[in-house]
Amino acid sequence: MRPDAGSILIYGERVGFGHPAEAARHGVATVFQEQGLISTIPVYENIFLGRERKFSSAGLLRQKTMIREARDVLEELGIDVDPKTLTGTLPFGTRQLVEIAKAFALSRVYPVEPIILLDEPTSALSDNETAKLFDGMKRWRERASFVLVSHRLSDIFQTCDEVVALKDGQVVDQRPTAATNEEELHELIVGRQRNEEYYRETIQRQAGERVMLSAKDVSRAGELHDISLDLHEGEILGVAGVLGSGKSTLAKIIAGAEAQTSGAILIGKDRLLPGSRRDGIRHGIGYVPAERGIAGVIGSDSIDWNITLPNLSQINVGIPGVISARRGRQMTKTWIDRLRVRAPGPAVLCRTLSGGNQQKIVFAKWLAAKVRILVLDDPGRGLDVGAKEDIYSLIRQLAADGAAILLVSDNLPELIGLSNRIIVLRDGRISAQIDGPRDAKPQEVDVVSAMV
Repeated sequence: MRPDAGSILIYGERVGFGHPAEAARHGVATVFQEQGLISTIPVYENIFLGRERKFSSAGLLRQKTMIREARDVLEELGIDVDPKTLTGTLPFGTRQLVEIAKAFALSRVYPVEPIILLDEPTSALSDNETAKLFDGMKRWRERASFVLVSHRLSDIFQTCDEVVALKDGQVVDQRPTAATNEEELHELIVGRQRNEEYYRETIQRQAGERVMLSAKDVSRAGELHDISLDLHEGEILGVAGVLGSGKSTLAKIIAGAEAQTSGAILIGKDRLLPGSRRDGIRHGIGYVPAERGIAGVIGSDSIDWNITLPNLSQINVGIPGVISARRGRQMTKTWIDRLRVRAPGPAVLCRTLSGGNQQKIVFAKWLAAKVRILVLDDPGRGLDVGAKEDIYSLIRQLAADGAAILLVSDNLPELIGLSNRIIVLRDGRISAQIDGPRDAKPQEVDVVSAMV
């Protein structure tokens, strides 16, 4: 991906990469959180994948040379793996080390010193595997440079010489790791104020006693571990966490968009069918997904059809399979007016609407269905200030009317400002529960410290 502005320099030379292969020729390699190895081929083929030309002669691949070079790289790094081993048979942590070896192998193909970018490398590693990775990094630093991206501040302090703090896509500071601490980094990452009126904090109401939905020991392999929570009538329950914490997965499971591995979602005494949106809708659960243009609205269909689709029983004329177009238009017009959707009319295609108006259509179809539980995943994402204000007012009104709302958000001011209570997920587990009454809202740094 090319930047829109600015420049990248490697050893003083300005470079521009439009493809990973271009970066590789300059020694830049990335080890992603989601591994990029092919499990069905041997380790040596993965290490030199895409660079086979170095080992080709007269159209033939010199396989023995490739294996020998791969073995040399692995031995040089102290990685005890047979290069002929099928990659998919290795433990996850060992495959992570193979990714590192693949990056180092660039120097066998190009006259470069590797620059290795590690994206959340320890997120799926055991403590022993993490220690092995960090020990290797200390030894390998004489022959390579590393950039470590991690939300685990302990990883940063354990391995890095310098730390760069980013907030809202901008660098706010760069300093030696030895010259700072976790508390200071939390402050740098937050560094902003919350507008109480913007989130209608003064009209926040206390949640009711009645439990509308419960999650009991909900787990999903590799993502969530024994999550239990109660969602009360009139409550806005916030869910915080960094990318990969499991917060969006939890939202999908509660809404029935995905299935859990174990545990249960309960409405009263009714146990919801795992992974069934139909059952979720039947029990009054509406879902506003993060990707509204993909999973929230049908862009190629009209506003009318998007709002009436989950509500066909309301516009049925009494004959199975026959609906009233007039009733449908009336329903749509009611919600267009009530939510102040800016559109020429009900027949307009949803894809022609602004993001804020599309989001209102997603809300409208569930409000028309009279749902009493709403699962919202980043409802303010990509909206302008005015559209957000409308959505926040709507959320407040729904809670005041007794709806139970689960709010997942990457926007901490939004989450803190709107929520009665916040649960924080870290590595798929609840790490904290923080009260958020209107007159004693927590500070962002309190939430961030539980997230990382």
